Amino acid sequence: MPGADPLVELLMTNGFVAPDEEAAELRAAERDGNLEALVARRLTGEPLAWITGTVEFCGHAIRIDPGVYVPRWHTESLAQRAVQRMPGNGSGIDLCTGSGAIAAVLIAERGARMVGTDLDEQCVACARRNGVDARVADLYEGVPDTPVDVITGVVPYVPTADLPLLQRDTFAFETTLAYDGGTDGLDIARRAVEGARTRLRSGGALLLELGGSQAEQLDLDGFTDVSVLRDEEGDPRGIEATRR
Repeated sequence: MPGADPLVELLMTNGFVAPDEEAAELRAAERDGNLEALVARRLTGEPLAWITGTVEFCGHAIRIDPGVYVPRWHTESLAQRAVQRMPGNGSGIDLCTGSGAIAAVLIAERGARMVGTDLDEQCVACARRNGVDARVADLYEGVPDTPVDVITGVVPYVPTADLPLLQRDTFAFETTLAYDGGTDGLDIARRAVEGARTRLRSGGALLLELGGSQAEQLDLDGFTDVSVLRDEEGDPRGIEATRR
């Protein structure tokens, strides 16, 4: 086709579903004529955000360092609901914070005082660069026990046996740490809920990303107004619950 963009054609031929957008992002990230090297990295399946160094999340540019979990578009509904539940200048904890994307949105839009925790040192360093008070910790470990207004978390929720069913090249670059939720996928989620019982103020909100019907399997005693969070396509993506 006359005038066809060769980079877009190359990405399309290699199976990328948004070749126009990806080509534009790769060109924007080009420095000193290194576009060919950037494209070569992308063709290996390396996450685009690792190559460009940023991802847009809820309208905010979030820095993403290589090796750090990239926030997905379907998590935006959870972050947006967290913004609605967070009082102005309120406080919160973001579990398994990754790049700190959710916490960064709450800081920017609500002036929230956020603490993020993650077991991965790379993630914690990246979250700090995104303006989050992030700590290398296992969920609530080392976090002040003063009750907060909102607790969020994109906790690992994939059952161990289902990890091989994820997208073919997922673990060519990412580790299982951000995905493996144990036998039924709820090992970390259960601990997150248990800790939230004492870390949330009365009336505070718990928002966790989960998969499928997992919400029905959680013991949410001590919480009320439990509802399923859905993404913009209507698919279930997690739970919202209010501390009694």
